[in-house]
Amino acid sequence: MSNIEPYIYPEGKWMQMRAGSFTSSQIGKLFTSPKTKLAKDNGELSETAKSYIFDKAAELLTGTIRNTYTTPEMQWGLDQEPYAIEMIKETYPNIEYYGTENPKFFSYSDFSGGSPDAVCDNIVFEVKCPNPRTHIEYLLCEGDLQAMNKDYWFQIQMNIACVAKDKGINPMDMTGMFVSYCPLMIEPKLRICKFEVEPNESFQELLPFTIKQAEAYLRTIIDKFEL
Repeated sequence: MSNIEPYIYPEGKWMQMRAGSFTSSQIGKLFTSPKTKLAKDNGELSETAKSYIFDKAAELLTGTIRNTYTTPEMQWGLDQEPYAIEMIKETYPNIEYYGTENPKFFSYSDFSGGSPDAVCDNIVFEVKCPNPRTHIEYLLCEGDLQAMNKDYWFQIQMNIACVAKDKGINPMDMTGMFVSYCPLMIEPKLRICKFEVEPNESFQELLPFTIKQAEAYLRTIIDKFEL
């Protein structure tokens, strides 16, 4: 029998702040459209969004989070990320890195926020260390992250909003930087791929309403169980 617990109590300030919050890595779920036109026209939440909100309700009502099992691929990414940051520092020497030893949660609201990998001035960084095939795809995607990986695009957009709020500036005055790093590439110049992700005006305008709607739905769930 496995001794791995499927649910754990979050340890440390970073994990505790994320528990019960809508985070940048999953924020795209709140932007999915309902299946029917009527539901969309009425501004209703999609089933995907509702399911995600129920996950957050479960975290708040139990004080636990799902245990994230570290696969070899995930561990590879964690191990390689600091090397990617060192390469980025050649261009952005003032970059602040929030790695596994120093994660930072930027709150957007009481129940939402994001954890960028790094920030330098008004630039928010998202660093990935994928397998060689995926890295090559990023090298060839010509900077169109939204087409290549929409979840990562949403993640950066949310992190832009969160960091902008922390700085007290307009998110449209910031930018995102997506980085893919693969040290296995024989040619050194192909080991890192980075391109800008501009803040999306439509996303930034819809975000406050989307978060407010999701938090209201979350509250209706929680209120049913408060004594």
